[in-house]
Amino acid sequence: MNDTNDFALDMISRKLEEGVAEIFKGENYQRYLKTLSYFRKYSLNNSLLIFMQRPDATLVTSYSNWKKLNRYVNKGEKAIRILAPLKKKKDKTEGNDDDDDDIILGYRAASVFDVSQTNGSDVSLSLAKPLETAVDNYQLFINALLLASPVKIHFNRIEGETNGFYRPIDKDIVVKEGMSESQTVKTVLHEIAHAIMHAQETERNERTRIRQEIEAESVAYSVSSYYGIDTSEYSFNYIATWSSSSELPELKNSLQTIRSTSSRLIETINSIISPGT
Repeated sequence: MNDTNDFALDMISRKLEEGVAEIFKGENYQRYLKTLSYFRKYSLNNSLLIFMQRPDATLVTSYSNWKKLNRYVNKGEKAIRILAPLKKKKDKTEGNDDDDDDIILGYRAASVFDVSQTNGSDVSLSLAKPLETAVDNYQLFINALLLASPVKIHFNRIEGETNGFYRPIDKDIVVKEGMSESQTVKTVLHEIAHAIMHAQETERNERTRIRQEIEAESVAYSVSSYYGIDTSEYSFNYIATWSSSSELPELKNSLQTIRSTSSRLIETINSIISPGT
């Protein structure tokens, strides 16, 4: 690995450390979760790097890959710098040559460009179409969530301000009936996120409870955003204040959990709504 690449990696690492803290300030976190829904197949570090350098990005790839798609990077555009793994294939005699089992030898700095920085042939962004407010689509989505949930979901009357809750002992979710469609979807996603992420957690204190609520609400917002459902007015009343009481490693661990859970839910929902695609 040469000195130029070492320097580039050092700069990227420094940017990551600064960026994780900045993510939770003001509207940055809301914008990051939207970015996360587009780049769910990227690593946490690379999704952070893409967001910090181009928060409005929706589809990125290398200069050469854009050329293969008959699109060309506009003159003067600044590249988005990310981390690309240096891989070595495992010996096929070991019984598996899947890409996920490649040996990672290290990383190099790589340049990518967003589709908005290019021109040429039309490309499919491969993004889910926003769900309409029509009842048919709403019911389709709710049915998909019922299938995607790892536990049973019940719609019941709930007194007070609570919109829903996950019961780890009973292994089920209860959601208040009669809410608006967007509030119902957001609440169902929030509680499914709890069931996925927190079912095995036994520690019970205020700090843990706040972290769990922020993680679940972040997943709910990210997945809702992917499907064109805006829950920001509800979701961000308290999320942005969380970072003041957390250390940097804790924040980064939660971002990784949020990223992987959001990705898992989107992939599961997509497989139910559009099987075989």
